[in-house]
Amino acid sequence: MSGLALRGISKAYGDSHILRDVTIEAEPGEFVALVGPSGCGKTTLLRIAAGLDHPDHGSVWLGERDMTAMPPSERDIAMVFQSYALYPHLTAGQNIAVPLAMRDLTVWQRLPGIGSFVPGQRKTRTVIQSRVLETARSLKIDHLLGRKPGQMSGGQRQRVALGRALVRSPAAFLMDEPLSNLDANLRVHTRAEIVELHRLAGVTTLYVTHDQAEALSMADRVAVMMGGRLLQFDTPEGVYRNPQHIEVARFIGSPQINLLTGEVDAAHGVRIGGRLFAEGVEAVPGSAVTVGIRPEALKLGGPGQAGLGASVRRIEFLGSETLVFIELAGSGGALVAKLAPDAATGFGQGQAITIAAASEDVLVFGPQGMRQSVSLPMRKAANG
Repeated sequence: MSGLALRGISKAYGDSHILRDVTIEAEPGEFVALVGPSGCGKTTLLRIAAGLDHPDHGSVWLGERDMTAMPPSERDIAMVFQSYALYPHLTAGQNIAVPLAMRDLTVWQRLPGIGSFVPGQRKTRTVIQSRVLETARSLKIDHLLGRKPGQMSGGQRQRVALGRALVRSPAAFLMDEPLSNLDANLRVHTRAEIVELHRLAGVTTLYVTHDQAEALSMADRVAVMMGGRLLQFDTPEGVYRNPQHIEVARFIGSPQINLLTGEVDAAHGVRIGGRLFAEGVEAVPGSAVTVGIRPEALKLGGPGQAGLGASVRRIEFLGSETLVFIELAGSGGALVAKLAPDAATGFGQGQAITIAAASEDVLVFGPQGMRQSVSLPMRKAANG
């Protein structure tokens, strides 16, 4: 197995900078998800890895080989496109066989009619068909090999596209939002299949998506990109629980993280509305900071309990969880808490409440959006 490294990649089209000094190194056999909003540069980065685009600066390595100047055909990398890119006039079996035919057959052997008379053609074709059938069985699409793309559903076409990438046993896979054309239920099912196929094949994979649920549930590590920059490269748990930039905290998580404006006091504590939410913050006293609290970490209490005064705007019951939408007293700031259904019992629209959070669940970000370290534990959650 080989690792795939993109080092110091920059790319611009005129005055538009698409990528700015991006470095991502995937270990051999690792599944890495590139996630971010549309236009952040993740697909361009994937195309550079495939050789379909060339970087202005930086290099692409597969194992110990520098592939920056190599054409796509020599990179031993397979790519699955968002649109599947299947040949409509070929059957599923023929589509899957294309990369093997291009690699293993000569130009003369590939010619219709005449090719069958070229020595070695039939033997090679037999080997190719055996490999196609083996791959199709692993994807559970062997019964579709005789159908053309127009006779298949979106999910079936997506599996054929995966089969075409798998059949050649490449050194690395590149996947550009392969599930975006599927309905919600099929996406959940298919992403589990892709993870299982990756586990069996053990091939280094870069997977582009704008869907954070896909990234967090599928990947070994997640690269969060914004505006052409790599903001954080970490495990799924790391980017969720320990975001290093406010944009990472804001993008990762559903419902979105609650963000409140706080002020650093003389003792380096962070106060919101006069109440202490964190201590030991390495920031200048008197400076403004942003406090982030995940919806599931927000604690609700009745009037008179320690915390910030607020009121319930509305409640949404979602079966396994309940969302409580909250308005802060005075400021009108909007927050959301995610509770277990039984924990939400007793709260009603318009009810006066208080909100608090445990110190370990409070994230502090500086004026430039960077995470601020908190060196000391909080004495008492949200107490003044």
